[in-house]
Amino acid sequence: MIFWPTSRKGPGASGASRTVGIRVSVALILFSLAFVPAVATHAEKWQQLDAHGYINDFGGALDAATVEQLTRLCGEVDQKAKAQIGVVTIKTLEGDSGEDFANHLFQKWGVGYKGTDRGVMVLLAVDDHKYWTEVGYGLEPILPDGKVGGFGRDMVPLLRQGDYNRAAVQIVSQIAKVIAQDSHVSLDSLPQSPPAPPSGDQSEGQESHVTTGEILGILLILVVAGILFAVFGPWFLFSLFLGGGGRGGSGKWGGGGFGGGGGFGGGSSGGGGAGGSW
Repeated sequence: MIFWPTSRKGPGASGASRTVGIRVSVALILFSLAFVPAVATHAEKWQQLDAHGYINDFGGALDAATVEQLTRLCGEVDQKAKAQIGVVTIKTLEGDSGEDFANHLFQKWGVGYKGTDRGVMVLLAVDDHKYWTEVGYGLEPILPDGKVGGFGRDMVPLLRQGDYNRAAVQIVSQIAKVIAQDSHVSLDSLPQSPPAPPSGDQSEGQESHVTTGEILGILLILVVAGILFAVFGPWFLFSLFLGGGGRGGSGKWGGGGFGGGGGFGGGSSGGGGAGGSW
């Protein structure tokens, strides 16, 4: 007589196996959630952003002193030259180009005044290492693409050093000076000596630099995704990414009201401007 081996697993063993499986699943999910949604947390969609001042530091790149300094300068430009400058920092463009993101946000906020369209928006996407300066219709004659493109290249060395405060002050000061000269007004808030860019080759403004931390973060996400795929299959992974973490906070807000509390004035842009990367 031949005796075939039978399983020794009883109901208790089966329950223990399920418990272990649940614990492993929960551990993997929690581990993945600690990293995968971090990408979404730093993401910003232009549709979700509302202006809270001339300076809107969604990316958390500027300190309080810089926000205050730029708010005073932009407020004086608004009051004396009837032109509005908005500065926006974000973490990432979420795959958009700097030009499209800035143009859409410019139109949504209405930088400048309706009818004259004298507005400028400076956008810095910190994690993407990209910048864009959007110019309203009314300022395009004095701030053509070539001029604002030069202003952007001037601040690239500062951006590469991570000195976003000096970079923002420099480009806003350059823009404000052009507007003031055209309007024949003087600006008390304009720095007497705008920060000079550090020495170095500025012709490589279109290069993009990926840090070691970013590479390690991507590799970690891929490893976690591979584990989840092997354990749970593709449908679980798909559902996890589809329902990934929500957008995080907006960081520090630019202070102060706009020209007496009225907000941006409803200006529009025809797509003029220039940008690059660092």
